[in-house]
Amino acid sequence: MSKVSAARGTQDIIPPASTLWQEIEAEAIRIFSAAGFGELRTPIFESTELFARAVGEATDIVNKEMYTFTDRSDRSLTLRPEGTAAIVRAYIEQNLDHGPKPYKAWYRGPMFRYERPQTGRYRQFHQIGVEAIGSSSIYLDIEIISLGLKLLSTLGLKDLTLHVNSLANNTSRAAYREALVKFLSGIKTEVCEDCQRRIVENPLRVLDCKVPADQALYTKAPLLSDYYDAESQTIWQELLKLLETLDTKLVVDPKLVRGLDYYNHLVFEIKSSSPSLGQQSTVLAGGRYDGLVSTLGGPESPACGWALGIERLALLIEEQRGLHASTQKFYIVSDDGAAALKLAEELRTEGLTVEFDYDNAKVGKQIEKASKRGARYVIFYLADERSSGRFKIKDLESASEQVLSSMADLVKVGAR
Repeated sequence: MSKVSAARGTQDIIPPASTLWQEIEAEAIRIFSAAGFGELRTPIFESTELFARAVGEATDIVNKEMYTFTDRSDRSLTLRPEGTAAIVRAYIEQNLDHGPKPYKAWYRGPMFRYERPQTGRYRQFHQIGVEAIGSSSIYLDIEIISLGLKLLSTLGLKDLTLHVNSLANNTSRAAYREALVKFLSGIKTEVCEDCQRRIVENPLRVLDCKVPADQALYTKAPLLSDYYDAESQTIWQELLKLLETLDTKLVVDPKLVRGLDYYNHLVFEIKSSSPSLGQQSTVLAGGRYDGLVSTLGGPESPACGWALGIERLALLIEEQRGLHASTQKFYIVSDDGAAALKLAEELRTEGLTVEFDYDNAKVGKQIEKASKRGARYVIFYLADERSSGRFKIKDLESASEQVLSSMADLVKVGAR
């Protein structure tokens, strides 16, 4: 009988990769909680209408990439392709606007898009994100970006660059749209079919096109910054002053628009120069979306947030510091299974990661198993050690040995 394989564009996350994912999530929880963000978990599928209205019917996500199906009651449902729309839906439905503002939430979980699998991106991929709803303060914008930078730096990432742009307000974008359409009409027959459609449905989306030939043509397009009104210009200049205080390299990118329709004013991406990502250099991205809550039927509520892909982040961490293969620090070598189990449970209670041999194999075989299991230390717990009340341990990395006189000494080794 032939074997059944995982669907294309999906993967199993197994140790040691899953251990790294747990570390990423643990750091995210710590950093977000310290800033007053609480976790909000939403369903993995929602009404198709939610994403069509929020993300934009002219976007590639809605037009090409969503996993949409009809249930037995003939309702159109979609596996969530991104997290923000679902958070906003929950914000409205659960009346979260009645509480303190801004409402600050973070989320994690799988997202689904039917697209060609590529470096760090799968058809089922996983995101961590933060959203703050109910404040238009530029200081909130800066805090949101700072949270992302802190998470990435805490996880050891280096050589990061913050790319920023302003999509301004509706008045400025309307004036810019007119100028952009005029420019695009002159090159309409030279660009890809997707961009020809975008020119009619949503002209700003052409700037997000990934076709190199089209991008070369768009270098001559007018800039949105030339059409900022006084309000947009003031907000942007104040933001730039604050952004320059962040401890990271800053790039103002006038062609940065992001791939979703709900953004306005500040948009940003944090990029890595890592060669392992190739052209997929963006690690974290987001911006301000002041009109999305009202678009989905809620009260006027300014908001901002970002999301990062865990797969892509894990690739960077593996490259920059190496993926630690060890899933446990200690392995007990013993000739008495019951005694080994009792010691293992005692050490686990002290917070150590411990395994032992279930088969009472010869000492040499047990040491081999310890190495294969990724243990750092072997604890010899044979008859002599049990009768003396001492513990002989071996460091498998340095091959050094030492004799410890108490459980407390073992715990100290594990805390190194």
